[in-house]
Amino acid sequence: MLVVLMLACNQSKKQQGWTVNGTLEGISEGVICLKKDMNDPQPQEFKMTAGQFTITGPAVDEPTKILLEIKDKDVRFGLFVENGESTYTGKLVEKEMPAWGDMPPQKFMQIENEVIIGSIANDHEKEFNEALRACYGDINAMHNMSQEEVTKMVEEREIKVKKAQTDFIKKYPDAFFSGTVAARLTHGMDSKGIEEVLALLDPSLNSSHVRKLKDQLANSKDVNISEVISASNVSYKVENTFNGTAYLDVIYMGILSNNHVCTLTKDGTIKTIDSSGKEINSFKPAFDIVPTTMAIDEKDNIYVMLPLQKEVTRKFRGKTMKVMETTGYKCAVFNSKGEELRTMALDGLKTATGARVANNKLMVADWKNRIIGVFNPETGAKEAALEDMRPCCMILDFSVNDKNEILVANLGAFRVQAFDMTGKQLLAFGKRGKATDDFHGCCNPVSVAYLSNGAIVTVEKDPTRVKIYSKDGARQIEGIEEMVKGCSYIPMIVDASDNLYLASPTKGVVKCVAI
Repeated sequence: MLVVLMLACNQSKKQQGWTVNGTLEGISEGVICLKKDMNDPQPQEFKMTAGQFTITGPAVDEPTKILLEIKDKDVRFGLFVENGESTYTGKLVEKEMPAWGDMPPQKFMQIENEVIIGSIANDHEKEFNEALRACYGDINAMHNMSQEEVTKMVEEREIKVKKAQTDFIKKYPDAFFSGTVAARLTHGMDSKGIEEVLALLDPSLNSSHVRKLKDQLANSKDVNISEVISASNVSYKVENTFNGTAYLDVIYMGILSNNHVCTLTKDGTIKTIDSSGKEINSFKPAFDIVPTTMAIDEKDNIYVMLPLQKEVTRKFRGKTMKVMETTGYKCAVFNSKGEELRTMALDGLKTATGARVANNKLMVADWKNRIIGVFNPETGAKEAALEDMRPCCMILDFSVNDKNEILVANLGAFRVQAFDMTGKQLLAFGKRGKATDDFHGCCNPVSVAYLSNGAIVTVEKDPTRVKIYSKDGARQIEGIEEMVKGCSYIPMIVDASDNLYLASPTKGVVKCVAI
């Protein structure tokens, strides 16, 4: 009978959804907004009286993080909710941000002394965050350190953070929040690493994070490059006779049918250069907005992706600012002479960081939507998408070979993945690390392409590493200088003769040829 009553109670809670009864010290009247995300234009509003408020929401399948904002105060806070009632208390206080460079001291509001009762996930998050803070120590100490000291400190910190994550999972193997920590811990790991982390969790834990990791493991098993690539002894060198130093600020490249390189610069100029570096053609479309990427089809038509923008008002730390936000994208199509052929809207595109035309499809990398969108090249209608990409630093790019295989630089996952046109995965490899076979930094690789012999080229930034993956593993191309600073994209294209072209905003276009 008791079991029946408990089941009935749980079912009743699920039907009722969740409720948060809150109290905020330091403010009496106001409005609390429940937002889907930071830029939610139409959040739900709940009145606050005498510092008290009640927020409700629909039933959830597991502890769910919600984002709340005090309207007109530019103060946000989050908490986990579960079906049923929970309580929240906190204190709103005024703080001052110290002067930084030319910026004077800034006053802002912040919530302190938070106490949340109703979901143990909040307690676990608090305990975990305290453990993380102990790993980071005094961040300001970096200002007086040499680069070598900073590098050493960061490496030591990464070891401490990984231990803190592992220790938490071992302490609470069946806790919901351990699944969240596991998702963070596996960032940049290969299949073997993911398997080891999942083994730390209680087998009964079935949270959304755990299910996603299991799906990733099932659908993205790493391959042994030496077993899937038959090409061997693939070596490249920088072609010093190539005259590419004049082509600055190139943000994307393509290859025309005559093997000439087509470049797009950050001011919207499109140039064509031959294999020696001589400029053949140049034109600049008369648009008020600057293109972000381009693609070239088999007829040498050039597809230019253009953001549609509007001015909006945003608040940050008490200051109101007018900024331009992208509302969508359109594509303008030109022939190789620069004559406009047509313009079309691209359905649902939020960003465009890379593009290709293949198999009569226009494909565009959209880092904000985390997809490679597949569009009709005549109408712009979205027909399909490769989903669940792992972009980072606002970078996401891919390439397509003559077999219509899509090779993605999934830099946020430190992986290279290949798919067919239906979205079926063909291969995956890579993990975070310092070895030549690994991908380093905060996220890599940023560019990737097949060679005609099946070998794979990858490009990493910060520091720059260009590598050829073949049956022999990874081999780095020597003699390539640092091409960008920090987390910046490095354009790369391969022509029909397997020559590589890379672009640096300050050093121009670099050509690499097989030895």
